[in-house]
Amino acid sequence: MKISLICGGPSPERGISLNSARSVMDHLGSEDIEIVPFYLDAEKRPYRISRAQLYSNTPSDFDFKLKETAAELSTSQFVRALADTDIVFPVMHGAYGEDGGIQKFLEKHRIPYIGSSATVCKKAFDKFTANEYLREQGFFTLPSVLLKLYGDDHADIVKNFFKQHGIRRAIVKPASGGSSIGVFSVSTPEEALEKVRLLFGKRMDTRVVVEKFAEGTEFTTIILQNRFGMPVALPPSEIETDYSEHQIFGFRKKYLPSRHVTYHCPPRFPDETIEKIQAQAEQLFALFGMQDFARFDGFVLPSGEIWFCDFNMISGMEQNSFLFQQGARVGLTHADILHYILERSCQKYGISLPDTRALKRAGRKAVSILFGGPTSERQV
Repeated sequence: MKISLICGGPSPERGISLNSARSVMDHLGSEDIEIVPFYLDAEKRPYRISRAQLYSNTPSDFDFKLKETAAELSTSQFVRALADTDIVFPVMHGAYGEDGGIQKFLEKHRIPYIGSSATVCKKAFDKFTANEYLREQGFFTLPSVLLKLYGDDHADIVKNFFKQHGIRRAIVKPASGGSSIGVFSVSTPEEALEKVRLLFGKRMDTRVVVEKFAEGTEFTTIILQNRFGMPVALPPSEIETDYSEHQIFGFRKKYLPSRHVTYHCPPRFPDETIEKIQAQAEQLFALFGMQDFARFDGFVLPSGEIWFCDFNMISGMEQNSFLFQQGARVGLTHADILHYILERSCQKYGISLPDTRALKRAGRKAVSILFGGPTSERQV
């Protein structure tokens, strides 16, 4: 079996995409499953890359020598290369990866892929649109307002929003984005307007959301599909962190070592709260029409209400990601959960795939790994 693996892309999350691609390559590839990696640069130009190139340190390293070490493909060449494999696994996060962009391209050329449809991705990835859909479906939401780059007077809209809802702290963020990039905590309409103008000025988005700050405890949960197509939420992870002094669970806390964040899986919530999170997550997965897998972020508020604030259509797959942490809680290894996602996706297309898991388990031996040490190279 051959799988096309697409990583990179135009968003600031390209580095996370490379980490996800490495995990897929490491844990899904086998003698029976060949993975063919492709990289999209910041301009969405496709390149056929080698496995060795995939392990370059950062996108900057990648881009610096891309022209010399990889083969740039035309659109028709890219389509033919993808069609020459059985299925595509897109692991691009953010713009073009989770907003329906790459999905629309693959659907146009009738190429099977893992994940939800372009229409579903577009609807769920936009934070304001998704929040409005939750409200329409009767789920709890927090007050928010949408500002457009070329819209009405931003100052009046923000000032009225703060006054109408008695807001003392708010969040300003791009309507489309991930990894908390471009997300700010503010206390006044003036601060909010400053951040709105900053986001528009940097062209991070043409739509910006201002919403009431969520007082409560943050969580995230992975949703898979069983063999009958029904959504199944894994045990959520509680995110324990400090929100004082306008701190948020931002990019640095998410992806860099920190003593300021602790994860609890399962969470320290009452059982009924955990069950409520899982039940609502499964409902929303089905209501949106999602497929294969997704990750939902949210808050448990002091009132006990559950608010889902972010829908990740392609969950991060770093070695220590929530996907693998929560999978481990139900007895799944990294390889198990990736193979499961592949299996469910192949099922919907009627694609048969080899089952190498039994063979791997039969010859499995324990291997001790030593790492760390006293030098500055511990991170390596």
